Amino acid sequence: MSLPLTQSAAAIEVKGVYAAYQRQPVLEDIHLSLPAGRWTAIVGPNGAGKSTLFHVLTGSMRPLRGHVNAFGQAIEHHRKAGRIAYMAQREAIEWDFPISVWETVMSARYGHMRQDAWWRRLLPVRWHEPRHRQAVEKALDDVNMLAFADRPIGALSGGQKKRVLLARALAQEASILLLDEPLAGVDPPSEQLILEVLKREREAGRTIVMVTHDMPGARRYVDHVVLINRFIRGEGTPDEMLSDSKLAELAVSAIEQSAHDVTLAGNPALASK
Repeated sequence: MSLPLTQSAAAIEVKGVYAAYQRQPVLEDIHLSLPAGRWTAIVGPNGAGKSTLFHVLTGSMRPLRGHVNAFGQAIEHHRKAGRIAYMAQREAIEWDFPISVWETVMSARYGHMRQDAWWRRLLPVRWHEPRHRQAVEKALDDVNMLAFADRPIGALSGGQKKRVLLARALAQEASILLLDEPLAGVDPPSEQLILEVLKREREAGRTIVMVTHDMPGARRYVDHVVLINRFIRGEGTPDEMLSDSKLAELAVSAIEQSAHDVTLAGNPALASK
């Protein structure tokens, strides 16, 4: 089981990150220090740059400026070592692909299998090595989906799909879990199950970073909250960051930012100043 390398270093440090799509800034001057072994919620309005931040952390998007470290080293080192697991939004998955629940979760073990092949000089890779099957079985059992192992992923309900995505992240046995909207569109039993599973993972020493719109769940479970809307708008405890006044400030920032963007779109010369 892979656990954080040290609890003294920040799990993730984001330093001066600037990211844009087609020259339109999405993240600007992002500085963050996310604590190791803690549960952080990333909160912001739609279009605030939350998913973009995750794309930067997972390496699927390169920032125009700035860099990211994990446990004091370049984050690429930990991504290649399989120490960072990413649970994408449900909409990012091709659910019509003819694959079973078991095969979907087993895909999280491919990185470990490649390492096995490299170190042991084995070809083909040992796909059915017991430790890989045990990791998948445990992950599915943790989210109450082991009984559905042979079912096609396209036949699952919304809540079941979310649980399978979480199981795939858990099966990777990573030190850091990045979860993009894990509670969106799920039924109350699935939501409660997911939160309890993540609580146990945090108690086991994993670092959890979760994008969410679920304020009651964040207030009850998380340790650390980051408010974002293109810029970092606040960072602190749930009591501090999820108060009515802070969330109202965040909503106002979204309105002001939108109005500012509309002004720039109508006056391109202003954008260059």
